[in-house]
Amino acid sequence: MPKQEFTYQDMLGVVAVWCVFFFIIGIITVTCINYYCIHQHDDITVLEKWGRRKGLGVRLGVHKRAAIDHQLSLDKFKSDK
Repeated sequence: MPKQEFTYQDMLGVVAVWCVFFFIIGIITVTCINYYCIHQHDDITVLEKWGRRKGLGVRLGVHKRAAIDHQLSLDKFKSDK
């Protein structure tokens, strides 16, 4: 049997599968976990804080923007010593 040779297009399959896998994991994280497993009385999630600091304009969880802003100001107050 001759030695198998791979082309550039063959190697792109690995990159495509990797990208699709992490895209699906990201969608599951943002939708299922942040909207269905976290309630209003729970703490603010890191994803919500990150999205609010970056100014994405999209809610990444169940908490209101005012609650996230309040928590961010408290965190900043605690870090200012």
